Amino acid sequence: MGATLTPTTLELDAGDVVADVDPRVFGGLLEHMGRCVYEGVYEPTSAHADEHGCRTDVLDALRELSFTAVRYPGGNFVSGYDWRDGVGPRDQRPERLDRAWRCTESNQFGTDEFLPLCERMGWTPMMAVNLGTGTADDARDLVGYVNEPAGTHAGD
Repeated sequence: MGATLTPTTLELDAGDVVADVDPRVFGGLLEHMGRCVYEGVYEPTSAHADEHGCRTDVLDALRELSFTAVRYPGGNFVSGYDWRDGVGPRDQRPERLDRAWRCTESNQFGTDEFLPLCERMGWTPMMAVNLGTGTADDARDLVGYVNEPAGTHAGD
């Protein structure tokens, strides 16, 4: 026999605060998928590009979202990503096959571009670590790289 559905009413009161919400929950992610990074946020040849190669029209739209934190590299991409490929001089960064999206990753936008972007946008960076092909040592080294000052072993 089929169940009978009973109408239900739910009332919400936005003024009824149950608990504080961590502002980082109002964040997003930046993933190397499709045109999210290249031809999206980062396109140095665009007429809209700023001095960092980021598109000002895209950044303006992102500002309207009022993100508090952004995870990078977000999504499935990080499962095969070596963060070391996205740091240092761009002309020395290797191109790699991105197995998640089956395309070539140029590594022209990486950690060295993401962290200053977060500063400019007022985002808290949330660095994702590679738990697919990476190791605990890789994750430790990333934490050191983003937290230690330049001129130290971990910071360089």
